[in-house]
Amino acid sequence: MNLMKKSIKIIKDSQLENGGLLAGPKKSAYPYVYPRDAAMMTKALNRTGNVKNSIKFYYFMNKFAKIKYYGEVFHRYNINGWPCVTSKDQNDNESLVLQGIYDTYLHYKKEAFLEEMWPLVDSIVGLLKNYTKNGLVQTKRSIHEFFRLEHGSDIWVNCSAWKGYKDAAEVAKILGHKEHSKEWNKLSDELLKNIKKKMFNKKQGIYMKNLRNPDIPDISQLAPFYFRMIKDKKILKKTMDHVKKYLWHKEVGGFRRFRKFELVEDWHWYTGGSGSWTVFTAWGARFYKELGNKKLEKECENWIKKVASRTSGLLPEHIATRVEYEEWKNHEIEFNQRLINGTKEAEKIAEKFKGKDKDLIYWATPLGWAHAEYILLKIDKD
Repeated sequence: MNLMKKSIKIIKDSQLENGGLLAGPKKSAYPYVYPRDAAMMTKALNRTGNVKNSIKFYYFMNKFAKIKYYGEVFHRYNINGWPCVTSKDQNDNESLVLQGIYDTYLHYKKEAFLEEMWPLVDSIVGLLKNYTKNGLVQTKRSIHEFFRLEHGSDIWVNCSAWKGYKDAAEVAKILGHKEHSKEWNKLSDELLKNIKKKMFNKKQGIYMKNLRNPDIPDISQLAPFYFRMIKDKKILKKTMDHVKKYLWHKEVGGFRRFRKFELVEDWHWYTGGSGSWTVFTAWGARFYKELGNKKLEKECENWIKKVASRTSGLLPEHIATRVEYEEWKNHEIEFNQRLINGTKEAEKIAEKFKGKDKDLIYWATPLGWAHAEYILLKIDKD
C-alpha cells in the first residue's frame, strides 16, 4: 500500500463540485466543510501538484464566507456552503484561511488569484484586529472546539493569528498595498512580542495552552513550532518531553490531545481526550525529526503506518480503547444522525479484528486532515 498516493486520492475525492473540501465522507461523522481542516488539506494539495483543487476551495470560501453579514469564518459549512454551526467564535479559522490563500499563491504564482481574494483577506484581518484584547487574540474555542478548556487567550489561536498576519502582509505587498503590508507586519510583530511575554510558562520552560490554564498539558502547546513562529530547539525539546510524558497513550500508542477529565467533565469530549489522534502523532513525528530523535520519530510514524494497515489505508481522526468508547456511548446525550453514522462505521471496522486489536475503536475513518498531516510529514521541507 502506498499511503502517500492513498492520502492524495482521499483528499481529492473529498472535494465537492462547488469547491468545498469535506472533512470526512458524506455519510460519516464529519460530512461538512471545516475551514480548519480544509486549510491543512490545501497545503498538502499544493505540495503534491494539486494546486487547482486548492484554488477551487478558496473560491468556495470567497463565495460563502460572507464576513460582512456573518462577522466570522464559521467552524463548518454544509455541502451547499451554508453555515452549519454548533459553536461560534472559533477564532483560528480566519487566520488559517489567510495562510491557505497565501500558500496557494506560492504554488500558483498568479496575482489574479490574490486580486480576487483581496476583499476576503482584508475583511479577515479586520476580524483578527477586533478579536484582540490586551495584546492577544481572544477566542471562545480553539482547535479542540471546547469552551471550558480554551476560552480567552489560547496558544493555537494566537500563533495561528501571528502567521495569518504575516501571510496577509505578504499578500498586501504583492498587490501593492504598502500601507496595509506595513500595518499587518507591525501587528504580527506586536502579537509575537505579547505571546513571548504573556504565554511563556517560565516554570516549565515552554509555552502554555491558555492563560486560564497555565499548567495543563495540551498538544496545542506545539503551536509555536507548528506555525514556525519559534525555532528554539531547546524549548521544542522541553515541549516534546512534556507532551510525551503526559499525553502519549501508553496502552494504544500515539498522542492524545489533552488529559481526560481535566477541566473537561462533559462526556461528549471523553474519547476525544482519551483517544490517540493521527494528526497529532504526525506532529510528533515531524518535531522529533527536527530534533534529530530518529527513535521517537520512527515510533510515531510506525504507529501511523500500523493504523493505516488496520484500516485499508484510511486514517481515522482518533483511536480509543473499547472501554473508553463504550463509556462514552453510555453517557453521550447528543446522538444525532452524524454521530450514529460515526458509531456504525467505527464498530464495523472493529468487527474485522481479532485478539487484542478487537478492543480498539477507530473513529471518523477517513479524516482528510489526518491524511494531509501525513503528506506534510513526508514531503514538507520548511
